Amino acid sequence: MLQLAIGVHTYDCLTDDFFALRVFLLLVFSDIPAISIIMRMKGHNALVPCQMCNIHGIRIPDSRNLIHYVPLDRSHHPDVRSYPDTVQVYDPLSLPLRSHAQILSQAREVQSALTGAEAERLAKQYGIKGLPLLSALDSLSFPASFPYDFMHLIFENVIKNLMNLWSGNYKDLDDGLENYELKSAIWEDISAASEESGLYIPYVYGLRPPNVASDKTSWTADTRSFWMQYIGPVLLKGRFAQPKYYEHYLLFVHLVRKCLQWEVSSADVQYIREGFAQWVTTYEQCVY
Repeated sequence: MLQLAIGVHTYDCLTDDFFALRVFLLLVFSDIPAISIIMRMKGHNALVPCQMCNIHGIRIPDSRNLIHYVPLDRSHHPDVRSYPDTVQVYDPLSLPLRSHAQILSQAREVQSALTGAEAERLAKQYGIKGLPLLSALDSLSFPASFPYDFMHLIFENVIKNLMNLWSGNYKDLDDGLENYELKSAIWEDISAASEESGLYIPYVYGLRPPNVASDKTSWTADTRSFWMQYIGPVLLKGRFAQPKYYEHYLLFVHLVRKCLQWEVSSADVQYIREGFAQWVTTYEQCVY
């Protein structure tokens, strides 16, 4: 890539002449674990897991589980309450964003550590394991050139987790003080209707929607996307004990559809940004 940026002596058959062919790498796409490797980040289970910002993770209270999670509001967490200087609530519209200069500076600090223990301490503190090879390319900007993978983030993660929450199958958690779980009979009815809907939907619109409850193998990003946008809004209407859960889901569908538009204006970007901030904040109020 460095050689291509400088220029490669190339023959143009149309002009019968030579020119300097230059190629610049601008964006790198992959799922979150692969991007973490490319950027030399600690990854999504680390203390500082985000490639875009410096939000800090917290562990499950009174648990030996080493995995961190990153709610915006951690004001009731015992570890946070014990240290008044710790961030109590992160503002989703004003997160502590990483910058290109900061990432590379911290990466060099980890890289030049004198001992392995010091390197590991810094890596844990920054969420960075060392200097990424692609940092040699001036055409890339860390982290802006490494956007999140929409497919895995939305269709293979968020909507899948929502389905598990509604059916009471999310990591053995109940709905706590809220009431968003659907009774098994209702979920079975929704599942059967999801599967039957394939009889009336032309195949050109996509694969036949699987049974939500019993089919564990046919779900793909494509089928979850179709179900989320077109099947779910119909079958979930009037099913929840409180309308706010359905309205929260519809907001998510609306925002995703905004993202999938052929054209996105500056006003749309701002609307999507504020909308997802509202959605995540409301999600935490409903779930935690």
